[in-house]
Amino acid sequence: MIEIVMPQMGESIAEGTIIKWLKKVGDSVDRDEPLFEITTDKVDTEVPAPAAGTLTEILVKEGETVDIGTPVAVITESGEDVKAASPGEGMQSKADIGQPDGKKGDEPDGHFRAAQSSQVISFRRESEKADGPSASTTPSHSFSPAVLKTAERCGMSLDTLATLRGSGHGGRVTKRDVEQYIRQQATSPLESDNSAGSPPKEYLYQPQDGDERIQMSAVRKKIARHMSWSTRISPHATAIVECDMSRAAELMETAGQRFEASVGAPLTYTALVAEAAVKALGEFRALNASVVGDEIVLKPSVNLGIAVALPESGELIVPVIRKAEERSLAGFAKSIKELAVRARSHRLTPEDVQGGTFTLTNPGIFGGLTGTPILNQPEVAILGLGAVIKRPVVVDEAITIRPVMMMSLTFDHRASDGMAAFQFLARVREHLEALPTDFADMTNA
Repeated sequence: MIEIVMPQMGESIAEGTIIKWLKKVGDSVDRDEPLFEITTDKVDTEVPAPAAGTLTEILVKEGETVDIGTPVAVITESGEDVKAASPGEGMQSKADIGQPDGKKGDEPDGHFRAAQSSQVISFRRESEKADGPSASTTPSHSFSPAVLKTAERCGMSLDTLATLRGSGHGGRVTKRDVEQYIRQQATSPLESDNSAGSPPKEYLYQPQDGDERIQMSAVRKKIARHMSWSTRISPHATAIVECDMSRAAELMETAGQRFEASVGAPLTYTALVAEAAVKALGEFRALNASVVGDEIVLKPSVNLGIAVALPESGELIVPVIRKAEERSLAGFAKSIKELAVRARSHRLTPEDVQGGTFTLTNPGIFGGLTGTPILNQPEVAILGLGAVIKRPVVVDEAITIRPVMMMSLTFDHRASDGMAAFQFLARVREHLEALPTDFADMTNA
């Protein structure tokens, strides 16, 4: 039999949540056939079966969050006696089981890391070390390395850690439980009378008869947590300008088909703005940065995040184009297409969504005139694009019709100010309004 474990989906990821089982107990599965879907703090993906056989046991239910390396299911391989097999008998010992690519033995270092991450460190509470009657009666507690590391970083004692009520599989304490406890202890004086650290009752809606209550999806809860923390961490401000997209629209009309035939990816407003924004970031480096204490940390490269809406839910995921300053317009177009396709088919890896330094989001594709997006921490700026709409404008003392797009830049007011934000937007606008209209000039740019 083969024991399937929660796979290692990135060096910084300590746990995962099973969103959906794609097979039920008793179903036959083929090698590399999708077995279940998981979500982590970084990415959602399908996990394939490492071997052909029958799914004989599901150990973790949908919606449960468990540490990396935790057993989640058992497959009895083809040819084995399903009824006679029992958990633990003949199970593979290598940590390649449950890897998202379904391969065995290709990456031994990664497999050993996965195996090590599943080990559980046990200890007795510090009070046991002291002499006295209680030392012999204090129970032992087991915590994963991720939980212990988080507790140590937050300054939580082992005594306190041992009192937490776990939300993980079998009541185990998870990294999220530790972080939630720390947040609760950091509540303001106005919240101090509420032990859960939540808002006072009068600010909360009390469900009434007839209301329909829908449980948040794992992704929705993750977004809610990230966005809440972002607004608490950074003082948000937004600058908005209009941009004449006449040259961009003309370029797409006259050269779009030849561009796609030559490059293999469509010419889009998003690709054109991405190129212009990255050029402008070379001048405004404080917008390609992070705030650490009293320092603004400038990044050597632009790792451009492109927000992609998932078709089934409309929720956003932000894959990253690394070293975007080295890309041509063709490079942006190809990368945007590739990442969007992989995001919508749940084939992104954790590395695809890590390390962003600046984000581009396009609510205009849904018809939005503009928006004030929330920062994608620990970044300090995010550029929002509105819909390109033909409007009457005044040009050289005359009224004419032009395609106009509104751009919004939400920025962390600790890292930058309104003047720099508007100057950055003006530079992006200059690049867009000076685009070449000749196909040869465009592809050589």
